[in-house]
Amino acid sequence: MKLAKVCLLAAALVVPSLTANAHPLWILPSHFTVSKQEGDWIAFDVTASHTTFAVDKPAGALEAYVLTPSGKKERPDAVLKGKRRSVFDFFFVEQGTHKVIQQPKPFYMTTYKSGKRDAERRARINKAEIAQLPEKARDISTIKISKIAETYITVMAPTKVTAPNKGFAMQPITHPADIVEQSPVTFQFLYDGKPQAGVEATVTQDGTLYRESQQEIKLTSDSEGKVTFTPNEAGRYLLATFHTVELENNALADKEGTMYRLSFEAQLD
Repeated sequence: MKLAKVCLLAAALVVPSLTANAHPLWILPSHFTVSKQEGDWIAFDVTASHTTFAVDKPAGALEAYVLTPSGKKERPDAVLKGKRRSVFDFFFVEQGTHKVIQQPKPFYMTTYKSGKRDAERRARINKAEIAQLPEKARDISTIKISKIAETYITVMAPTKVTAPNKGFAMQPITHPADIVEQSPVTFQFLYDGKPQAGVEATVTQDGTLYRESQQEIKLTSDSEGKVTFTPNEAGRYLLATFHTVELENNALADKEGTMYRLSFEAQLD
């Protein structure tokens, strides 16, 4: 049995001493809809940062894929990696709603204390490798960290989208193509297909570099794993959360954490 426990990303996991691998990913399309029956190209930016749609750390896009309405898993075209972001293109022609996912391989982070000052330290190892730690290391804890960045592209008319039944996932109750300013939006958080209560998340509109405050919408999921919010105006938004689950009898980690980011747009009313 796994005991669910939900929280935002702990400060210990995001301090500057960690590499870019500890930065959450986000993926941003040039457009969220295609209205041409013959299809069209859409370009995507991928980067790792703690800010909303501000290019920061280098992040690859080789793992990115498109899940088509018919269930096919397609790879993007023309993937390029730069110093602070990656970009790729994809030609969308199949009618319906496509899910675009960037999910690199998970990594392990072990925290421990050592020395007379009881300082907390970190190592990129799993539980099976803790023999590498100092002999007197104590308070050892290992977390498996996964990063998921998602967005949805709809060609012509929306179709039903379903979240996977494995790991942490978000099920849109309000279809991404139906999100409109000044109208309520509902998403549902799941783990292994089961609703996750108490998940804390934020929704932030693009343009934080030009505002005095982030103007985040802070959310906490209810007993059904659902959160509801209302975007004040049209534009691009980023939903962010960090979900953790305690693991029992796992040889590699004590808990599993998922950095999740969803990029979406609210349309004009």
